[in-house]
Amino acid sequence: MANYILVFVLLFVNSVSFAMNQNSLQGASSAADVRLRVSNFNQTAMPRMNRYSHGDATRVGILSGQLDPDHDLMFDRDNRTEARDLFVQPLNVNDLGTCASSGYMARVLAISGGGVRGIGPADMCASIEGRSRKPLANSVNLFAGTSTGAIISTALTMKNPETSDPLYPANNIVRLYQEECDNIFQRRTWLGYLLKSKYKTTPAYETFARYFGDTKLSEIRDDADLLIPHYNLTNNHIDFFKSHKAKDPLLAQYNDFYLKDVIASTTAAPTYLRPFKLQSVYTQEHHGRDYIYSIDGGVVANDPSTCALTEAMSLYHNANSFLVVSMGTGSCCVELSPNGLLGWAKDISTILMNNTSEMYGHMLKKFGQYTSRPVFYSRLQFSVSPEHAAMDNISQENLIYLQHQWQNDSVISSKIATLSQVFRESDKPSREALTNGGENIPSMFLEI
Repeated sequence: MANYILVFVLLFVNSVSFAMNQNSLQGASSAADVRLRVSNFNQTAMPRMNRYSHGDATRVGILSGQLDPDHDLMFDRDNRTEARDLFVQPLNVNDLGTCASSGYMARVLAISGGGVRGIGPADMCASIEGRSRKPLANSVNLFAGTSTGAIISTALTMKNPETSDPLYPANNIVRLYQEECDNIFQRRTWLGYLLKSKYKTTPAYETFARYFGDTKLSEIRDDADLLIPHYNLTNNHIDFFKSHKAKDPLLAQYNDFYLKDVIASTTAAPTYLRPFKLQSVYTQEHHGRDYIYSIDGGVVANDPSTCALTEAMSLYHNANSFLVVSMGTGSCCVELSPNGLLGWAKDISTILMNNTSEMYGHMLKKFGQYTSRPVFYSRLQFSVSPEHAAMDNISQENLIYLQHQWQNDSVISSKIATLSQVFRESDKPSREALTNGGENIPSMFLEI
């Protein structure tokens, strides 16, 4: 009997303690909500960025769950006192425009993987080019792309050898998806799928060769940088194609590749296409035997935005702010229940690529809290229905749906209008200016 009484007393004490903790947390949450409501009273434009001195040590981050994530907000925290008070002000186009017109904002465009769903971000790019009245290559410093995103990013950086214009306007890249998907996705027999891959590799490689020819990574536009992740299957680690290394005479031997091979490597999604046998330009020209097998970088970095920002900070060390535009290829919540070898083979690419996209987006927001310069981050991700979620559904009906689906999202449309206005009214800084000049500004992270 004494044992039962002791247990009852312990349970009662724990329940009282839990209730007290809950009341304390609710009180703290209410106080935070009051601070947010009061601080949001000031609806005027954010003060100029240069009001922050180095001594302020101000950091800006994302406060999850407190406010509507679709709203454009900035959060300041005083790290000198570790104060928890957050001062919130709306972010508008003028704030972004102020930094963009300062002359040293490095602009980054990162496009995720997703097979045929890449027609969505391709159409977003075409919309921005149309509204800004200039090619994206004239507005962006660093392009990054994984898998299908690499097709778009790489095409945007190619130059017409006879003129100063880009070789492929974004509208032409949309047409690539409309006209070439049948060639890229040619099914094998059931036995070929089981032993090799779902789709034939030769027709896909021939398509890449038609569009990218024998252009080398070192031959993209001089005023742009390109970053493409892929997975080195031979040595079992992630690797990157980097145009600045390809253009360096001391590094080119092992870092310059034909663009058609870059695309073949980063689009070799497991089970969809066979691993690509990759050789550098130098190795091919000298008939060398060195090679690696490469597969889709989406298995570890389907959303390359964090990799791209890190690369931009390394390259443009004197830029005083950064704009990262991260384009997704559509998200869909579909329950997967793979069973057995064949079931896992069918779903493993979706599992890997969808989750790495979410992880890198989360990392980028956290990363922004510890940067030494302001970072503007805009994620453009739209929803797709389950019947349109497949990465290899090449029906014309599906392509039309995927191309225009982002237009049904008012938030994305608003952000594209904002970005287009900024690009139209300000020029990107030259590569030389970003690497040889600029002024450091205290840390901030602003989501638009």
